[in-house]
Amino acid sequence: MGEEPGGELVTMETQLEIIPVPYGRETIDIAIPSERLAWVCSPKDVPGVKDIGQAVNDALDNLIGCPDLPTIVGSRGKNTVILVDDYTRTTPQAQILPVVLNRLNELGIPDSSITLIIAGGTHRQMTREECLAKFGAEIMDRVRVIPHMYDDPNQLVELGTTKLGVPISVNRRYYEANLSIAVGNIVPHIYAGWSGGAKLVQPGVSGPATTAATHMVAAPRFREILGRVDNPVRREMEEVARQSGLDLIINTVLNRRGEVVKVVAGDVVAAHREGVRHAEEVYSVQFSELPDVVLASSYPGNADFWQASKAYSAASLMVKPGGTIILMCPAWGGLAPGHPILYSIGELSYEEALEGADCGRFEDEVAVAWYLTLCLSKEQVARTYVYSDGLKESEIEQFGFQLIDDPQETLDRVLTEMGSGARVGVITHGGDINPVRV
Repeated sequence: MGEEPGGELVTMETQLEIIPVPYGRETIDIAIPSERLAWVCSPKDVPGVKDIGQAVNDALDNLIGCPDLPTIVGSRGKNTVILVDDYTRTTPQAQILPVVLNRLNELGIPDSSITLIIAGGTHRQMTREECLAKFGAEIMDRVRVIPHMYDDPNQLVELGTTKLGVPISVNRRYYEANLSIAVGNIVPHIYAGWSGGAKLVQPGVSGPATTAATHMVAAPRFREILGRVDNPVRREMEEVARQSGLDLIINTVLNRRGEVVKVVAGDVVAAHREGVRHAEEVYSVQFSELPDVVLASSYPGNADFWQASKAYSAASLMVKPGGTIILMCPAWGGLAPGHPILYSIGELSYEEALEGADCGRFEDEVAVAWYLTLCLSKEQVARTYVYSDGLKESEIEQFGFQLIDDPQETLDRVLTEMGSGARVGVITHGGDINPVRV
């Protein structure tokens, strides 16, 4: 026997709940006393489709909110651009794209007239190895695959502004294509409400000014935007997509095992809304209790801390004020490749960072928007511990976070310090969750 947190005796009969928590390509089992466990939040395990190719073909045969595919293709020239997401997203592009290319071939568009643009926004460029893993050797051999260079003015075209004054700057090759298609995935998103749809245009193939403007609108509102498709940022993204001429979207919805459960295709707004309806069934999770501690995995946001912070923001909405978050994130790429400013602004307050952005002191306002979101998330949290293979203590201590060696040991110690009444919540897929408090 031994002493339980709060001085109570722990006997061999103490009931433990073993929670498998994804961590990168592995799973780590976390043991929590049953009486301490408030909830485990995960995307629902909805069955996947039997045949992805058939699901894509069915979606292309039943376009939502627009003419049928032969009509769309017949009214355009052959120069076609397909926008695709990058290494930070789980869309099964290697299974979807061959079906799409075959359909375009059947309608008279040869592979030689098709270009794939990796719509990575301000993310770093993908390596060839990453492209082969993401898109497959067949696609890499069939069509031209190029990155979007968001910081090269020569590759951008200016299209005025949205109704709210957001400057519209997009990839020239995309804009000048006769036919443009965006292939992505729908999950909850702290800046757009839900990903997918117009997001592969903004920020996917937009210039830095456009992306900075929408992110600065989103950052102070992330608590009200996450999981809500009708929001000001989504409307701006869709106006950018409309004005730049996006013809068609193809979006998937995946279950928590990464299997396709739904494919939608059609108009950038109408088809996206139908996709969100299905995504809500998978990713929206209800909870009522705000526990003292939330242990959250960033999965599938494994690439870097930029992606992992989505899980942290979700966890901050689900923990008791003044509580503790233990974030498990591999962050193989480190803090935020492509955004070096984040290595130096971590000691600024929310107000100082916002004032600096308003005064034009920072060139990288997208990174500042990310930092503002992090600051707002931290307001709810007294202590944050981070378990990571890819992060250095010096990189995250500026944010007031502490790097740890063992999430189980840290959880046990925190519960001991808090006493016998402390409760724990576990988020297994923090990068893809829409918390709904009831």
